[in-house]
Amino acid sequence: MELLNRQKKVLVLDKDNRIASVVDEMMWYGDWDVSVTYDPNAVLDMAKTYHPDLIILDYFLLDNDCEVICRDFKNDAGLHDVPLIVVTAYKTKKAKADCFKCDALFIKPLDMEVLASRMDYLMAS
Repeated sequence: MELLNRQKKVLVLDKDNRIASVVDEMMWYGDWDVSVTYDPNAVLDMAKTYHPDLIILDYFLLDNDCEVICRDFKNDAGLHDVPLIVVTAYKTKKAKADCFKCDALFIKPLDMEVLASRMDYLMAS
């Protein structure tokens, strides 16, 4: 029963504090243990040690391609089942969930109730 009641872990990759406000608001909408990293090159290794229940990625990663990072997670045997959410400010056709193989794509500004609900749903699946 302890596994069902434990606090869910959320790993956030945020480049240049672009989604810091999302992280702050997340604390109001759920009982999650949130860990933030600002290093796209270290996020995969961090996930392997942190064992998140959900990962949120900032779409705009400058040097790194968000699609590559998503693919790395989905190709990793230990992390491929961890749900991925991509957050973006871009409203272009390029920003599509199927392009990234992510489980959800949210465009800013975010409706935190919708995001929190989707997070709960993905972690329960």
